[in-house]
Amino acid sequence: MGATLAIDIDVIYDDDANVFIATSKDVPGLILEAESFHDLRKEIEEAILNLLNHDNHVKKRKTLAELIIKNHIAIA
Repeated sequence: MGATLAIDIDVIYDDDANVFIATSKDVPGLILEAESFHDLRKEIEEAILNLLNHDNHVKKRKTLAELIIKNHIAIA
């Protein structure tokens, strides 16, 4: 039996450094940057799976994670 886990990821563009930066309150340790949004998405996929698997390993649980990214853009 599986469960869905929704993770909010905040992405900003730093004009001074010319990079996209991703952080998440839902995934401790997730702080990434990349020169393109496409590259950032690839890094996010890898990092989330690694961080969640590490967290589960520490807690002595086994999980199978599959990551599906849905684009939600909010303009404030």
